[in-house]
Amino acid sequence: MKISYAAIFLAKEENRSLANQIHAFLHTRDCESVIFTSFENFNEWNKVDLLISLGGDGTILRCVREMAPKNIPVMGVNCGTLGFLAACEKADVFGTLVQLFEGHCTVHERRLLQARIFQNSKEPQTYIAFNDCILRSSAARTLLTQAVWNQTEIPPYYGDGVIVSTPTGSTAYSLAAGGPIVEPSVDVLVVTPICPHSLHQRPLVLPPSGLLKLTPVLKYSEDTALVSLDGQNHFTLSQGDHIEISLAPQKAKLIFPPARDFFTVLNRKLDWGNL
Repeated sequence: MKISYAAIFLAKEENRSLANQIHAFLHTRDCESVIFTSFENFNEWNKVDLLISLGGDGTILRCVREMAPKNIPVMGVNCGTLGFLAACEKADVFGTLVQLFEGHCTVHERRLLQARIFQNSKEPQTYIAFNDCILRSSAARTLLTQAVWNQTEIPPYYGDGVIVSTPTGSTAYSLAAGGPIVEPSVDVLVVTPICPHSLHQRPLVLPPSGLLKLTPVLKYSEDTALVSLDGQNHFTLSQGDHIEISLAPQKAKLIFPPARDFFTVLNRKLDWGNL
């Protein structure tokens, strides 16, 4: 891919020095760049070929949601703890950039979730998520959730809540709740109950072309349920509200070097396959 203009998103000022070094390196490659700290104050997306994210996985999640509708690829530089979604660690950033400009990196397309939230008979609002959409009770008690897949009722979920994840998100909260690991190129939705109140409720893998409707059944009139998208955007549901979840029409684009394949990262970051 040809890169003539890059935007460098700086999540924390402590990484300002690294951002400046990347900016200077890009200049040596005849690539213009800009460092910015707020998506609200940046309006030159028509010129951007690449977004470089400096932060942890949470920062990459935010960058992906912002860039997917603009069709701009994201290269994550791990400045956080885990860095599961990053293209490289801070120490490897310049070697990775060299690989990028020499054509050795690849753009991986990843599926996103689309969540339509119906609240208080208002016009539904549509949002996207990269990892997952979570529905749970606001109170410290179990929640009954009615589920409909493509207009067919499926058995309700009774427990702490439900996680609906993309293949990429299958290695996040869904995995911690007992869900399967899904290779990111597989087109599916993963539905994982959170601490189900029955031994018979297990994770469910659904095909890509479909709509999942989740409706919380609240015990008391003052009760509410919470919807969380990527653990960053949160909404409250009252009695009669619901959400509709499907795979989004747009896809996220992440840049990875050859050494950062899915199974290698799974082993390095989560100890998968270690004896």
